[in-house]
Amino acid sequence: MPPTRNITVRMLLGERHLGLKIVNEGDLDRRIRGAHSVEIESAGKWLRQDWLMLTTGLRFVGLPDAERQQKALVEELVQCRAAALLFGVGVHFQDVPPTLRRAAEAAGLNLLTVDPSVPFLQVEQYVYESELSSDAYLLRQRLRIQEDLLEALAADQPIKALVHRIGALTHGAAILYEESGRVVESTGQGPTVLIWSAVRAGSSHGGQRGFTVGRWHVTARPVALRGVGYWIAIASRREQVIGELGQPILDATQKLLGAMRGLRTLTLAQSVTEAAEILRTIRSGMTPDTASRIWDRLRPFRFERNRTMRAFVAVPKVDQDTSRGDGPAPAHPDPRDVLLETAQSFGLPLVLEADQTDGFSGLAGDRVVLDDWLRVAARTHHVGLSEPFEDLNLARARTRDAERALRVAMRGRHHRFGAGTVEKTEQPGSILRFEDVDLVTWLLASRSVEAVSAKARQQLGHLLTRDDLTATVVTYLNCDQDVRATAQAMFLHPNSVRYRLRRVEELLGAPITSTVVVANLYLALHDRMSEPRQSQRDEGDAPGPDSSRGLCGDR
Repeated sequence: MPPTRNITVRMLLGERHLGLKIVNEGDLDRRIRGAHSVEIESAGKWLRQDWLMLTTGLRFVGLPDAERQQKALVEELVQCRAAALLFGVGVHFQDVPPTLRRAAEAAGLNLLTVDPSVPFLQVEQYVYESELSSDAYLLRQRLRIQEDLLEALAADQPIKALVHRIGALTHGAAILYEESGRVVESTGQGPTVLIWSAVRAGSSHGGQRGFTVGRWHVTARPVALRGVGYWIAIASRREQVIGELGQPILDATQKLLGAMRGLRTLTLAQSVTEAAEILRTIRSGMTPDTASRIWDRLRPFRFERNRTMRAFVAVPKVDQDTSRGDGPAPAHPDPRDVLLETAQSFGLPLVLEADQTDGFSGLAGDRVVLDDWLRVAARTHHVGLSEPFEDLNLARARTRDAERALRVAMRGRHHRFGAGTVEKTEQPGSILRFEDVDLVTWLLASRSVEAVSAKARQQLGHLLTRDDLTATVVTYLNCDQDVRATAQAMFLHPNSVRYRLRRVEELLGAPITSTVVVANLYLALHDRMSEPRQSQRDEGDAPGPDSSRGLCGDR
């Protein structure tokens, strides 16, 4: 006969299908060797050591001395060293009688309730079958674990549901980490940082590993989801739980994540197609009836009527690794798929349509979690956003606003990095909301950088060929047209600044204090004025009280 299986009261509680709840905790690690239903007096005669007694309390119904009988029952069970008393509620008593509960508490006896929907025979059969064969027990255990975890697939947030079910099965902690160590989801009170440090310390060896962190026993295994690596860790203060449940739980989790990957691929493909159709309908113009139907179609994407949203437009960052042409780029998950999954995990309303340039556009709920989602988007994209709005009929105009905000962001990016400069991949993308765009920048964004530069050269060509004069004008405008502040910023004598400004006026044929001149200079030099200021001394210029020295530095 195969070796027997040692089960305990604690393990029995973990079997959800038995419908057991703890009323009084004694020694939950007591060994269970059998189970028997007893509804008559002298229960001890019918039980052996380490057995369970099951009762519905029938023997106490109508007895004038029921309380004395309840105390006597607890004494008998303690005397025969029973493992626990299981009380079937909802039959003769809606709850465990108070006297029985107090007596069990005083005696340190395990007292559990059995749900009315669970027949006693089911509990007895489980105990007996567990005693027969460890192989049969392990098989049933794995099937129950898989059955329990499979329910996570039907949840709105299956990853979160899966992790929390693992924690419930082990009565401990479960943590899902990214390869970077960021906690994707967790449950329980386990030391997540210390556990990750131990996982990372041994990650070079690969595969599943077990270790201890303080009083916690841990087992962890690398898993993959949509081509991205993760680690799932299970922790418990009881070594027996990890030893017996760790392997089957991790096996089931790995299979379920694979199933989720397939389901998510199908779901994402369907949602992307539906989102694209919704966005095309919105942008093509809608009648009131069409708008009502669109709201119905947006509901599965978490959008709600009368709650604000934003339009957004995004373009990919320049990838330094893929721009060198040294060979094929490493395989990575599509950033847009990652953003869709991130929105789902954050609970962010989102519809997104991809374009052929690896960019995308769409609508997002104006929620607090939008900032978190944008931080993820900035890893791979530059994003422009519109102002918040509620009316779907405004979506077309707000999308244009988002495009303008994106152009403003990219315009600033152009001048910070320089035309043709490859950005470093670790540099976050630009995120700009339309309401943060000032009037001048908004007007300039309606024209390309090249068009604005050509117009500036046409109007101010003679000035722009003089770098020293142009730098002086930029600093002068940045210093609110204060000559002394300009001189200090440029390490020049104030008379040198005045001399240069007179030269500027000669080239422009108008006083630099003229409102029209200031406006034109501000527009033409706006991008340079937006760059970080650098206080540097012009070559050949030196500060000093002698104005002639300052003038001599100018040619």
